[in-house]
Amino acid sequence: MLFVDATIFRSSELNSARNQEMEKKIYKVDTRLKPPVLLATLSGALLVLLSIVKSHSFLFLIVLAPFLYLALEILVREIIVDSKGITIRKLLRSKRLEWRDISNLDGVVSGSKVFLIIGSNDDRPTLITNTIAQFNDLVENVSGRIPAEKISESVKEIALSSQRKIWPVIQAWLVCIIFSAILVGKFLE
Repeated sequence: MLFVDATIFRSSELNSARNQEMEKKIYKVDTRLKPPVLLATLSGALLVLLSIVKSHSFLFLIVLAPFLYLALEILVREIIVDSKGITIRKLLRSKRLEWRDISNLDGVVSGSKVFLIIGSNDDRPTLITNTIAQFNDLVENVSGRIPAEKISESVKEIALSSQRKIWPVIQAWLVCIIFSAILVGKFLE
């Protein structure tokens, strides 16, 4: 009898773990952004290296370091939504917000850029942009876990709209082209 009870307990434990895992959803950066950001990062890193080797100048390093960091952060960014809260992971940091600690959920649209703003009781607001793949699904997932009185009308409008996020992709390709042109110029010197 003890063996049967242990088996039933273990089975319910496994089902509970599976349900929690199924509830967990991971959102990452739109895959259309990754190729140009990766190429721009590699071009920028090569520009910095060439600048240091050829002219012993650290100017490119000083100018491009923030852009290279931002590019790497874009490539590794992910948002994890589970039954207990939301985790935003970036390059060198991670932030966890439990659902009970979220004081308000707001949204702002600026041109083609959309921001989901998560306010918490004990920290500054957290921003999530629509460069995340399945952004509308993320907005619905998060707003479905927070009491309605904490959600602004703008979030409801964002969830219903289907914002096309082509401009960040165009910007990333433009940066890639500019870095490539500068790189070609460096090689032709």
